[in-house]
Amino acid sequence: MDNQKQKKKKSVMDTLSATMVLVLIALLLVFVGYTYLALKNGYTLDDLIDNIVGNLIGVLAAFLLFDILNNKLTQDAYARETSQQITKTLMGEPEILDSFSDEDKKTFMKSTITSMIKDEDAVDMLSTNMEKYFDRARGARIRKMFDYTINLEPNLTEEYVKAGFPGAADGEYYLIDEELKFSVRCLGGTDENYTSDVIRIGFAYDKKSLDGGLLETGQDADFTKSIFNEDLVVEPEAVDFINSIPADKIRDVINDLFMPILRIDNSGDNEDEAQFEVERKSNGFILKFKLDFDRNEASGEHLVSIYFKMPRVWNSIFEVTLVDPTKEPHIKLKYKNGMDVTMYSYLNKESTANVGACIQRAGLYDIAIKDEWIYPKSGVIFHIKKA
Repeated sequence: MDNQKQKKKKSVMDTLSATMVLVLIALLLVFVGYTYLALKNGYTLDDLIDNIVGNLIGVLAAFLLFDILNNKLTQDAYARETSQQITKTLMGEPEILDSFSDEDKKTFMKSTITSMIKDEDAVDMLSTNMEKYFDRARGARIRKMFDYTINLEPNLTEEYVKAGFPGAADGEYYLIDEELKFSVRCLGGTDENYTSDVIRIGFAYDKKSLDGGLLETGQDADFTKSIFNEDLVVEPEAVDFINSIPADKIRDVINDLFMPILRIDNSGDNEDEAQFEVERKSNGFILKFKLDFDRNEASGEHLVSIYFKMPRVWNSIFEVTLVDPTKEPHIKLKYKNGMDVTMYSYLNKESTANVGACIQRAGLYDIAIKDEWIYPKSGVIFHIKKA
């Protein structure tokens, strides 16, 4: 800004210098001309002075008018340029915008959208949705380094057969082996999912039960309070089997069949990773882990790792839904021979980052979104059946 001001000042001084040179040249020409006329036509000195002064006034008036107009135009251009620089500074410096009220910021935001999108209804829709998201975002969670690996096996493990899991020996189910890692930051600084004494992982018996569980509020909202939820999609006989397991045996059975591991930061290693309790609910069950990590660091980032296995009936849907804003998700699904898997993506379809984002070949879907945020509720659906 200072350099531009100095350049503008130099330009004005150069213009004034050129004007003075022109005035001196004009005066010299007038003097020479009238001297010639005086010598040729017998003009007296008084006549010569009168004519020189009269013409000089006319010349000076013209040059003065030119100088005034030039200064006015120069100042207006400089004022416009300065105004643009101030506006750019305001738009680019959040610290300056902090001095304005929330109403002023909303007006500025709407004006910016209006300048980009000329449709009145579209502007109103976008402005309203952004205001609602800003209000909710203060308490939101954002996730980075999101790496989700799903391995599909055409048969359940021997542990399911030994436990007497219905349909395990008859090939009614395939096995899902999941490994999820991500870093999470709670924007509000306090998030019940990460600051409570118990960290939860939820398993619902089907998609409908999970959707209903996520709508619960209050003390019974265990699915809502879980940092991760999954729907099992099992037959009613399997639900009855889980519900019939004695209370003193349920934890060991779930540990043998699902092999759950939860780690947050440096907690959950070795013996701690198996320290969980099982709480059965009418629509599923909740695994409750007690982990030793710094819950006061909720405003910072936590590194989360989740591992488990689970059964699912053939010819079913496996859905990966990003429930929190997630940057650069990497989702990889691998499957064996004898399995037919079809993928349907509802990630940011309009984004150029999705062009070539999925690698597909026999036994593999590998989705990697680069340099972009994926917003709720985006995801991927896999339809899995026997080949």
